[in-house]
Amino acid sequence: MSHLTDEQLEEILQGHAKASEHVDRCPVCQARLSQARVLARRVRQAFSSIHAGSELAERIRARTAAGRPAGGTRLGSRVIPVRGRRQMWSGLAVAAAVLMMVMLRSSPMGMLPRTHAVPAALAGIHRTNLDFLEQLLAEHGSPRECECPKSKSAKGAAMPCCQRGLCLCGCQVREFQGRPVECCVVREPNGPAISVVLVPDSPRALGLTRAARTTGAGHAIWQASSGPCNIASVRLGNASCCVMGETSQEVLIALLNALEK
Repeated sequence: MSHLTDEQLEEILQGHAKASEHVDRCPVCQARLSQARVLARRVRQAFSSIHAGSELAERIRARTAAGRPAGGTRLGSRVIPVRGRRQMWSGLAVAAAVLMMVMLRSSPMGMLPRTHAVPAALAGIHRTNLDFLEQLLAEHGSPRECECPKSKSAKGAAMPCCQRGLCLCGCQVREFQGRPVECCVVREPNGPAISVVLVPDSPRALGLTRAARTTGAGHAIWQASSGPCNIASVRLGNASCCVMGETSQEVLIALLNALEK
């Protein structure tokens, strides 16, 4: 069975359809659905903060009064109940989220140089992880126990075993360039949240630049940045371990050294 289309994804987000058995078995569709839900929630929050200013409301009332027929007779108008307006805005938010996902999936390789597109995609995974962590804390009040020792997808390299108690929410599957990749979020005490992602591509293929230094185990360090998000990576076996966050490269390299042990 093929992966979810954008129309099917929107139907699920709108609550008009349920996720099929294929989605339950497909890491790619699970990742797309998870990221779309996070994005839809962010768009809803943005829409809910939009309010018309007093001047705009006054102009609308004035124009409405000016266009009203003489004698106080009102033409038939379509009145949308409050509940209907909320559903309409919610639907628009979901549609906007799906449209943004389509644009993000199609634009990186077609409109941006690869050296910028791939780091931007990695930074997007980190933003999704932060939103997921925020929602998790809001719902449960505390992070879940680490589930990193085993690979969820049973394919490729397993996540680095975070036995130092840093992992906040266990392994998650995200979509990266149409493929499922595994990631987790770690944090040192009083430190920033950092995403750890395993991808099969080499750091060079990811558009990262080799640094002049190596890790304690002698692995070459590769670096990049996308907006406020810094990225550092080393090649571990047949996968690249990428760590990223809104922190310094020194903090990221220290985490890479910890993951090598």
